[in-house]
Amino acid sequence: MDRPPRLLFFTYAFPPARAIGAVRCWNIAKHLARHGWDVEVVTIAPELLTDPQPGVDVRADCMREKIRLRPTGCDWCLLTGGWLKTPPWQPRLLARVARRIADWAGIDPTAGWISASERACESLRPGDVDVVFVSAPPYTGFVAAAHVARRLQAPLVLDYRDLWSLNPHYTNFAGKKIRRREAELLAAAQGVTVVSPSMADCLRREFNLTKPLEVVTNGYDTEEFEGISPEKFDDFAVVYAGRFYPPGRIAHPLVAAVAQANAGGAQKRPVRLHYFGSDGAHVEGVAAELGAGAWVANHGSVPRKKVLAALLGANAAAVITTVEATASKAELGILTGKLFEALGARVPVLLVSPAASDASRVIRENNLGAAFVGSETAAMARWLVQLRDEEPGVIGRSVDYSWPQLSTRLDDLFRGLIAEKK
Repeated sequence: MDRPPRLLFFTYAFPPARAIGAVRCWNIAKHLARHGWDVEVVTIAPELLTDPQPGVDVRADCMREKIRLRPTGCDWCLLTGGWLKTPPWQPRLLARVARRIADWAGIDPTAGWISASERACESLRPGDVDVVFVSAPPYTGFVAAAHVARRLQAPLVLDYRDLWSLNPHYTNFAGKKIRRREAELLAAAQGVTVVSPSMADCLRREFNLTKPLEVVTNGYDTEEFEGISPEKFDDFAVVYAGRFYPPGRIAHPLVAAVAQANAGGAQKRPVRLHYFGSDGAHVEGVAAELGAGAWVANHGSVPRKKVLAALLGANAAAVITTVEATASKAELGILTGKLFEALGARVPVLLVSPAASDASRVIRENNLGAAFVGSETAAMARWLVQLRDEEPGVIGRSVDYSWPQLSTRLDDLFRGLIAEKK
């Protein structure tokens, strides 16, 4: 090949979007470009986002990393629930009514991205790209990328950040029609990547897959922490950044553990949960219920750099996959990107997750903190007190979860597909 290999990368979530999936997709694009790929990202035009990350100039960042953007619009933006800007002539009442009808009819709120992203690729012809790669959710990206890959006669690779029809948290994805569509797309793909071993097992079992599934976990990029000063806390700071998803992912165990860690220790440095995210009402409600308001600080939604500064200054980072002691195979495979942000910050992790989960295995095998089931609040409290009183040094990082290392797996996969096509 007398030119760099060309990758057409579909992703709805990409900077400056606040979605945690945008972090994965940015790192994939960035590090594949450094592996010598000519990467072009098909994504929502940044100016359409209603609440982008402040201070992020994705076009300048892409230019620096030699990534090309192919920005798209989105038809029927009123279905996206305020995530994308809508024309001023579309009243909010119309948007609410449209979303209710779409939800009742089982229409994905991002369905309008299929036609919009395909239109954005109309100028491409067979031979223009070597691999079509798509990361989801939303799974409308799978549909659009499959259409374009077929037209361009290029190998298609599907990247699952979360399960689709097997997702334990979204039962509206579990219908037979969606299951059938997913099976068709998996059959059409030449490659599949997933974020955890249990997720791979779920797909193999449900769809009788014989093709290889490459596990490419989420990860960290040390460069993202450069130039960020650690937040200064005047207490023993336990940082939780992100969303809660009741009933499985709730704040009760963390708040209870922090409260117990402070019981009878007034002379000691207080242990306090610092929450960064949009679910402050949930956290404050739990704190009030448990009489632990003094041990919880709600910082609200803040820019990503502020979150990274908080992690750098934290004494521990809290991560929850589910508070249930037992879970389905699908739930055991939740390996959230928040876990790897903590690894990048080199802060001990307090993980709440079933003992058999992939996340618990990552923590135990790499000695990155401690893992508990949701009912073990007393054990969590003891671990926090021990951590506070012993004040361990900075923990290490596992290089296996760095994006420079993870991206080599994708590089090998994609180059292998090109070789097979020849």
